[in-house]
Amino acid sequence: MRRPVTLLREAWRQLCETARLAVGVPDYGSYLRHHAQAHPGQAPLSYEQFFADRLAARYARGRSRCC
Repeated sequence: MRRPVTLLREAWRQLCETARLAVGVPDYGSYLRHHAQAHPGQAPLSYEQFFADRLAARYARGRSRCC
């Protein structure tokens, strides 16, 4: 059985991730995990490039997406 502290940490992590998605804050860690699985062999964007790309995607229209 998982310890209460472990369960609390996991619940907090999920709550933070949900809150970030709700307000549109990009999650670089999730991007890196997705990129490693979906685009092996390609270099991921740096944090600065990723953040600039997400900002542009949020405010641009007619732009294609990866997935």
